[in-house]
Amino acid sequence: MAGRARLGGREVSEELLSPEEVRSALRAYFADASVLDEARALRDDPGAFGRDGFDRVRWRALAGEVGLVAMAGPEAAGGLGLGLVHLTAALEEAGACLYPGPVRASVLAAWTLGLPGAPDGVEDLLDGAKIVGMPQSFGDRRPGLALSGDGRVSGTVRGVTHGPSADVLLAPADSPQGPVPVLVRLDGSPGGEIVRRPVQATDLTASLADLDLQAVPATVVAAPGDTGAHARTLDAARLLLAAEQVGGAQGCLAQMVDYAKIRTQFGQIIGGYQAIQHRCARVAIAVAGARALVLAAAKAIDTADEAADRAAAHQLVLLAKAEASEAFDDAADALIQVHGGIGFTWEHDAHLYFRRARAASALDGPPSRLRDDAVTAGCLSLLTRAPVS
Repeated sequence: MAGRARLGGREVSEELLSPEEVRSALRAYFADASVLDEARALRDDPGAFGRDGFDRVRWRALAGEVGLVAMAGPEAAGGLGLGLVHLTAALEEAGACLYPGPVRASVLAAWTLGLPGAPDGVEDLLDGAKIVGMPQSFGDRRPGLALSGDGRVSGTVRGVTHGPSADVLLAPADSPQGPVPVLVRLDGSPGGEIVRRPVQATDLTASLADLDLQAVPATVVAAPGDTGAHARTLDAARLLLAAEQVGGAQGCLAQMVDYAKIRTQFGQIIGGYQAIQHRCARVAIAVAGARALVLAAAKAIDTADEAADRAAAHQLVLLAKAEASEAFDDAADALIQVHGGIGFTWEHDAHLYFRRARAASALDGPPSRLRDDAVTAGCLSLLTRAPVS
């Protein structure tokens, strides 16, 4: 990469672009655009943005003009080809303001285009022209789709993000070689039958639908016989979700601290009380720990070449998701408690964070199961491995 690119309305160096640069650029953009207002609009009226569930004009600006999705796409397709270290930083900022647009699915789809054997001619995924959906639980034990020999998929995919309006579906499908990631066009391409069934979500900012597909053309996002592509995509999907949760927890912490600085009780700023200080401190420690694990897992995936490295990366992803789920749940609880009575009301932002936290922590299994899976996969060996630099 050479030259400079635009991110978040600011010019940044493609060669020296750091995750912190990504984070600060997007934080400034989201703050200037008052993105949290979009989540509030959905709370007050689920149909505020039609079946999309988000402001499509703002999404096109974020994906195309700001370059959020292009960061993940390969250079051959017009992207920046950045790794998960940068992408998790971006997902954190989207999660902090509860942005309801299809960030996670779009970034994941763009990232898979960098896998060996990925298809060409997918530039419309990078500029936000096509809305990408994915199963909320990408790591379900059994894929809901089956891939036939003629490249068509059939089956049911449940809980597809932005399913009512998605133009493209990224999902795992069973094939004779095992599960593989596929891209399915849902935007009127010839062949097959598609039925969308909207479903109600716990997260008020989520637009979900079950999709019934019958003989719909699909493209495998992997080289023929690459049985590890599904595992790598699954790890990336889980890690991006964990990063979004860390961002949500950080958003809760920021609101807690801001409120503690201005709210008075018994003639004193409540931030002066030890109980409030300790609550904020515990959340801050949990957020820092979860962020560190997400970063370690992202570095491991970005640099994994050998099978042993990929196994270690998988273990770190499981631990990161478990830690992020607990951090977000605890932060959402604390946000309500620090705000007292007003924090319990429907109109307060704490309600939105609480619902997002509980919905996200239920995906891909509870923390206890994720940690058990990590131990079974051999994560205790990480204690004797040199840290990823």
